[in-house]
Amino acid sequence: MKKALLVLTAVVLSTPLLRAQSEGSKYGEDSVKCRENLYIYYELAKKRNFLEAYDGWDYVYNNCPRSSINNFIYGPYIVKAKMKDVPEAEKQEFKELLLNVYDQRLKYFPNPKKKGYVLTRKAVDLVRLFPDSAKQAYDLFRKALELDGLEQSAAFYNYMFVAAARMYNNDQLEEKGIFEAYNIAQEGIKTNTDALNRKVIALEGNPEDTTSKSLTAEEKKQLAKYERELERYQNVVGNVDKIITPIATCNRLGTIYNDSTFQVHKTDTVWLKRAAKMLQRKRPNEEGKMEDCSDLPIFFKISDALYKMQPSAPSARGMFILAYRNENYNKAVDYVKEAIELEIDPQDQAEDYLRLAQTYLKIGNEAGAAGAARNAARLKKNWGDPYLILAQSYAAASSSCGNDAFEKGAVFWAAINKLQYARSIDPSVADRANALIATYRKQTPDKGVSFQLGHSDGEKYTIGCFINETVTVEF
Repeated sequence: MKKALLVLTAVVLSTPLLRAQSEGSKYGEDSVKCRENLYIYYELAKKRNFLEAYDGWDYVYNNCPRSSINNFIYGPYIVKAKMKDVPEAEKQEFKELLLNVYDQRLKYFPNPKKKGYVLTRKAVDLVRLFPDSAKQAYDLFRKALELDGLEQSAAFYNYMFVAAARMYNNDQLEEKGIFEAYNIAQEGIKTNTDALNRKVIALEGNPEDTTSKSLTAEEKKQLAKYERELERYQNVVGNVDKIITPIATCNRLGTIYNDSTFQVHKTDTVWLKRAAKMLQRKRPNEEGKMEDCSDLPIFFKISDALYKMQPSAPSARGMFILAYRNENYNKAVDYVKEAIELEIDPQDQAEDYLRLAQTYLKIGNEAGAAGAARNAARLKKNWGDPYLILAQSYAAASSSCGNDAFEKGAVFWAAINKLQYARSIDPSVADRANALIATYRKQTPDKGVSFQLGHSDGEKYTIGCFINETVTVEF
């Protein structure tokens, strides 16, 4: 039975007609009155006094709409302000007027470079104000993509996917279609966040570089703007994932990505990328734990074909998963390092560094694991998982980071410190951190033995090796 998607935003549609239009002079039959009202509303609108601007704008819009492009630039803001001010019974009239403003702009000022933007504005308001017009809105979004490409705002992808989800819930879109919409949204978000991350790197340097860079006041302003935009896209990612989660089960994905469809699309890099991305996507299972669908046999065929045709961060990740599952850890290290080099998004890089750290632990490279875990933590703030790996790398090195029982046991104090910090910044790792803390406490130095070796309670002790941290002796 098809499960309806949870849609986390609203929709709309309709169209009104202008009450009167003059096809002669662009200033209409009464050019003096048109110019007068145009001046009045424009001055008010510039100061964002949109409600006060309505009467003047209304006259101009209905009597001399061709007088200025500003009639359509400010029109949506003015109509929305008026819509909020009228009784509920009158709101529908202004909803329809709002959509008409977009249509009339395309009629009177048909700028090809702005058509996609106008269609997008209309589509967003359709989604927000006309919940039953999902298909019309979705078609407009797709047309805007054809015109302007993937460089769209975060709101664009949020509302586009909301429209697709409503179509799916209304049986206007099949599972294949909702997955296609999801992939388009993911690709669009990735395109735009990569561009923003390149701008961030240009300002402050590579995120892997620990050295600080001095920025001017203007550069700091630009950086703050880019970071706000990145946050908007990340919020949309969360919204889109919440909507798709109920149907993006491995069983359903298996009906779309399988041997039959692979044979048809095995040379189609777009299809392969979308398939690899979807199958690698983590989602909560019935027990609430995060899992992906990379254990489906078709995933490895897809990853191998994609990697051979077009090495990229996603395809290298796919090959990493294949090597790791086959316990070919040295090869897995090579693939995930390649993914890190090809990836521009610091959030995705952080995930790759965590994979690298976990793999290094498997082959006994504790120093490498610690370094990769620190990189992961630096790239993704308030994330507890890297500190769990860091603690485990310390613990795994206890036999080699010390010359006596005290020195070897002191390593566990450092590990416990990392675990305590992990749970303080990321409650989701608290249970795992607590379990490790309980285990490691049993392996800290014995008080009597430590005393014989010249160590006392409260002492500050610096651990060597790759750990290079100072701990407080406490029995």
